[in-house]
Amino acid sequence: MAQRQIKMDRNDKSILIRALHASYRAQKEQGQPRPAEGDLLLRIHATEPGRLSLNDEEYHMAFSALNRLRSERLATGGCTDAADSALSRLAHAKQPCWLFRI
Repeated sequence: MAQRQIKMDRNDKSILIRALHASYRAQKEQGQPRPAEGDLLLRIHATEPGRLSLNDEEYHMAFSALNRLRSERLATGGCTDAADSALSRLAHAKQPCWLFRI
């Protein structure tokens, strides 16, 4: 599994936690909690702003949660600047380049 490195400041961390929490809460109400999403939420909360490493599954969970939050805010006429910024940083996350394989 490839790790993606994401530059994350306080605003991105906050909106990502909010998006993942809303997604986790909605799935829990339906009776289908995903423990991986809860673990990711706790790990992001414990991480200091800076760089965040996500594997492919975590990357897709975070991307879909942010996209869902953005869609909800657009539907209600809310501001999407923070979600747009976090989505942009997530979309530009890079996989590390290894010149040599061991």
